[in-house]
Amino acid sequence: MPSFENQRFFIKTFGCQMNVADTERMASLLADQGMAAAEDPNQAQVIIINGCSVREKAVHKALSALGEFQFLKKEGAGPIIGVGGCVGQLDKDKLFKNAPYLDFVFGTDTLDNLPEMVHRVRNGERHFVHADFDKSLDYSTETKVFGFKAQAFVNIMKGCDKYCTYCIVPYTRGKEKSRTIDEVVSDVARLVATGVREITLLGQNVNSFGKGNPNVRGRVPSELHNIIGKVGPRAGEENFPQLLRAIDQDPRCADLQRIRFTSSHPLDFSDELIECYAPASQGGVARLATHLHLPVQSGSNAVLQKMGRHHQIENYIAQMDRLRELSPDVGLSTDLIVGFPTETDADFQKTIELLDRVQFDNIYAFAYSPRPGTRAAKMKDDVPAKVKNERLVHLLNYQIKIAEKTYASRIGKVLEVLVEGEAKNDKLMRSQPEAQKNSGGKVWTGRTSCNRVVNFFSDSPRSLIGKMVPIRITKATGLSLQGEVELESLAAERVANRFLS
Repeated sequence: MPSFENQRFFIKTFGCQMNVADTERMASLLADQGMAAAEDPNQAQVIIINGCSVREKAVHKALSALGEFQFLKKEGAGPIIGVGGCVGQLDKDKLFKNAPYLDFVFGTDTLDNLPEMVHRVRNGERHFVHADFDKSLDYSTETKVFGFKAQAFVNIMKGCDKYCTYCIVPYTRGKEKSRTIDEVVSDVARLVATGVREITLLGQNVNSFGKGNPNVRGRVPSELHNIIGKVGPRAGEENFPQLLRAIDQDPRCADLQRIRFTSSHPLDFSDELIECYAPASQGGVARLATHLHLPVQSGSNAVLQKMGRHHQIENYIAQMDRLRELSPDVGLSTDLIVGFPTETDADFQKTIELLDRVQFDNIYAFAYSPRPGTRAAKMKDDVPAKVKNERLVHLLNYQIKIAEKTYASRIGKVLEVLVEGEAKNDKLMRSQPEAQKNSGGKVWTGRTSCNRVVNFFSDSPRSLIGKMVPIRITKATGLSLQGEVELESLAAERVANRFLS
């Protein structure tokens, strides 16, 4: 296949972390062919839309972007345009009907063939679809990161077998398949050697990781349990706590600072996984970030039953209580859907009560929209749009008040922040004294172990990306924290010298 040197690509991404990771992979694949990334689609010879089908609004955004790019096509000339992700997997050749200028469509299991697909268009092929699922039972891959990154997403499994009534993911990502623990650990070790200091392990339901993979090394825990009994992979198979412990204990990963993961399902959320959050001195996983994203979707058991979630709110709360016993500072976030069919005012109030009870740091909330092909789409969408929107606004405003309190509780504390890059908002920079403004300093942004965003000023001329910096928190909002580099005590100074050198 010929290279595409002196050519540029532009990828527009919508959706979850899985799509973000897929975009990183596509960018790396195209870069391997000699292409460079373009910041502006007008500069690109190849444009890819990586679309999401989980919610109606996300689909509309992807299709709207596709419509905007049609003006770059002029009498058969212009950039090559492709659509992938869950939108490509689900809609396939239907996309050509409303967008005849679209060149090709590909699915979630075929993105590794992107350079070949671009080459096919270059050689005159158009309007083809490459969206077959991989039929093999095994799942093997190697994480690709585009450019230097302090953080990396690592796919450990793909697909979902839960089939929640509202969710299209099992139809766009296929059935669950897991990589082996040995392969994932070696993959992480390779990333750490390139400078990655934080990884996020990805899967539609990481709590199901390992199903079907024999536990040939006899790793522990051998079985998983929670309040409802045995869960997750069977005895004799690999499982997610085994993976966390294997990464944490591998000497090749010694420079790794944090392990995160998403997403989880409460039904398979195990006691053994909760135990990983304990302090290392008590048998926990030392590098595991003190953050958990565990989608609950509703505070009403009646609604959860109609959603096909099969977990009970009482059990969910018990799990969160146990987690906080072992890790009091853990940051909790969740997903919520309002306006699901038959949701009453009383059902919605139970969701509000759940926020009061659990005290989430953050929520991702959405108004229900039926997705074609799901079981819920056959239900009567009986909650008026106005009511859905009112409930959503009320929920988000209610959560902001909770977050303001939880974030404010961090003022005065020193937290270690893994720096991700320069802050986009220069408000903090404008508040600095003139001498510091002229020092060449910058405002940086990063996250704490509990996943709180922190912005801070540093007059150091060095890049802090990928560094772990001790920050004393000085201000808080319901969305982020502000702080100052902590160098006051000798102990803090030693930490700073260690990480800023």
